[in-house]
Amino acid sequence: MKNIQKLLIVAVLFFAGFATVQAQSETEKFFIGKWKLMVYGLPNGDTEMVLNITKNSDGTLGGTIGGDDANANKLTKAEIEGNTFYANFIGNGYNVPLYIEKKGDKKVEGSMNDMFDIEGTKIK
Repeated sequence: MKNIQKLLIVAVLFFAGFATVQAQSETEKFFIGKWKLMVYGLPNGDTEMVLNITKNSDGTLGGTIGGDDANANKLTKAEIEGNTFYANFIGNGYNVPLYIEKKGDKKVEGSMNDMFDIEGTKIK
């Protein structure tokens, strides 16, 4: 009887772990790619940016934000928690945090520096 209980516990933990990995990979698939972001209320006015989220060979997330790839800022932090992507980058010498949350099939909303609203659409 104890062996059956142990087997059931192991089976439940295995399937729970599998479900977590599956959910994370689906969330990663959602966020990885290019996003056209509109950032509202910046000192120089509303600004369109491109956020490119990538997965590195070591399994970590990375990417760039800004204009075209030549003028983009490298992300210094990139991670996903739940349905939210968190990132940091250096802009004008400052560490700038941002987050975007999944709001639809190809839509996100979030904030930059906890002051400026972001709306975005996946473009690739």
